[in-house]
Amino acid sequence: MTKQSLKVISFCMLLVALSGCAILSNLDEITTLSGYSREKDNQHRLVKSVKDHYDALVKAIEQGHISDYKDIVTFTHSFGEPLLKKKMADGTERWLYRYAIYRLAKDKVYVYFDSQGHQVKWERLPCPKLF
Repeated sequence: MTKQSLKVISFCMLLVALSGCAILSNLDEITTLSGYSREKDNQHRLVKSVKDHYDALVKAIEQGHISDYKDIVTFTHSFGEPLLKKKMADGTERWLYRYAIYRLAKDKVYVYFDSQGHQVKWERLPCPKLF
């Protein structure tokens, strides 16, 4: 091996070593970005699940089958958890269903359950546009 080729090989090894150090020094940032990507995928799955459940609820309303879901267990099994639950002054519990992304929501559905967990009533209302 010539002196010139030894210098080239040494220089290449130095570059490889230094680039490896640069990558290792940014490992925390790379790991964080990877975590954000996984979290974003989970958010997309959740939004799709909420949308699918809401679409099924609207379909049940439009077909007149909403009263077939008489209690909390069958309602939750078919339409998932609501976006919001609120205890009302009269002892009922009001559940809110709508699209997960508010600006895409045209309407919302409130479902009321009594203290024994039976469906009392429901109402479908337009969503006011905030922007």
